Amino acid sequence: MKTTKIVQFTFVAAALAFALPARGDTMSVPSAEKPAYTFDVPSSWKPKANTADESVEATAPSGHAYLSAWIAKSSDEKAIIKDMDTTLKDALKSIDSSSTDETIEVNGVKIVVVKGSGVDKRAGNKVQFRVAIFPAGGEKVGIVYTDYDNDAPDTTMKDIHGIIGSIKVSKK
Repeated sequence: MKTTKIVQFTFVAAALAFALPARGDTMSVPSAEKPAYTFDVPSSWKPKANTADESVEATAPSGHAYLSAWIAKSSDEKAIIKDMDTTLKDALKSIDSSSTDETIEVNGVKIVVVKGSGVDKRAGNKVQFRVAIFPAGGEKVGIVYTDYDNDAPDTTMKDIHGIIGSIKVSKK
């Protein structure tokens, strides 16, 4: 009888452990003191806030994925496109022409997610990228850029979905 209860308890505890998300760090952009938005990053990605340029960067422990988040201080579409063009040129040697975008709603905010692929500038391998763009209060626009290797583990893509799904705008 006791053995059955112990086995049942162990099974339930293991199921709960796998169902719960990995511990994450809540990051604030542009700063913890004056956040325009926050999002959660798995602790294993070792996210770092850079107060000088008001951004957050993180890398998956496997090195298969990278994240950068910041604020564009103008909602001018041309300025945002220029900012994204600079980011993509810094990260990618070439960009495939077939990119798509979709609008999703996360925590009451409409987010445009641009999806594409290219060749990583540093490693020379094929990567996928996601760019989440959303209003972050006033004239500010939040940008969360991620890229990941084509052969990244499935858990990496789940982490990226979780990161984008955790975005919360502080002031709408």
